[in-house]
Amino acid sequence: MHFTTLPPEINSGRMHSGPGSESMTSAAAAWDRLATQLSEMAVAYAATTSTLARGPAAAAASRAAAPQIDWLKKAAAQAQTAAAQARAAASAYESALAAMAPPAVIDAILALRTSLASTNPLGHAGPAIAEADAEYERMWAQDADALTGYARASADAARMAPFRSPIGDAGRPRDNWTLAAAPEVVSTGHEVMSTIADALRELVSSPLATFDAPLLAITPSLSKLSSLTAPSGSAIIHLNAMNKGAALQALLPNPSGVRGAAVTAAFGRATAVGRLSVPDAWTTAIMPNPVETEDLSQGWAPVRLVAVSEPTRHQPAYRGVT
Repeated sequence: MHFTTLPPEINSGRMHSGPGSESMTSAAAAWDRLATQLSEMAVAYAATTSTLARGPAAAAASRAAAPQIDWLKKAAAQAQTAAAQARAAASAYESALAAMAPPAVIDAILALRTSLASTNPLGHAGPAIAEADAEYERMWAQDADALTGYARASADAARMAPFRSPIGDAGRPRDNWTLAAAPEVVSTGHEVMSTIADALRELVSSPLATFDAPLLAITPSLSKLSSLTAPSGSAIIHLNAMNKGAALQALLPNPSGVRGAAVTAAFGRATAVGRLSVPDAWTTAIMPNPVETEDLSQGWAPVRLVAVSEPTRHQPAYRGVT
């Protein structure tokens, strides 16, 4: 599981409750002692062969001891490298431990968040809760970054060149008590260290990158499914167009009454209005509506202000005034 998927209380708890860097420090000290012993042994062999008497036997002994002395020197150098890498791993652990959030601080933030949420019936503690959540997320990112750097440094420290077995004497028959399994032991140890380095590099990699492998397996199937569903997609588009047309027809059964009459064109069918030639639709538009035309001949009867009386001799009647 990747470090970024774990909450800070788990990552910090594991780092602070683990064995620490004492084991790597002890391993570095052991490699230093081994390197010192191998160097001293190489110097002693070289000094011994240099004091041999001159002659064919001494020359043969010097030639036989030279590969062994060279192997001791190379083994001492590799032991020193292993000690340095062990110290680097211990230093990486200490740096990661110092960069991570302390468990006590994480527990305090979680307790504060729980207390604020339980006493927030009206939402007045919203800003404080948001601040606590932001601090918790910051510690989450802090722990993930520290552990990612620690895994990367540990992977670099785990890269070790394999130790070669000492060269035997070709002129001497092998006895049954010789360490015939030494090359296999050294080879197995190197494989274990390589496996650890590979595992650490996988932890350093992004968690999103791990989805590439399963996605590659299902990509061909998804491509086939896409090709099979293409015709149905075209049919669905056609059906959607038909549904839209039916819906418009149901909402507007008489589109011409809303949008007006349809526009038509014909040659030589214009209507004359005076000296002008206009379309037929114009003449129908300007014709008076018989329903809206008011018949003035059938208006209200005249209102008589004074009653009409018969004319007398002394008061003639005026026509037209009533």
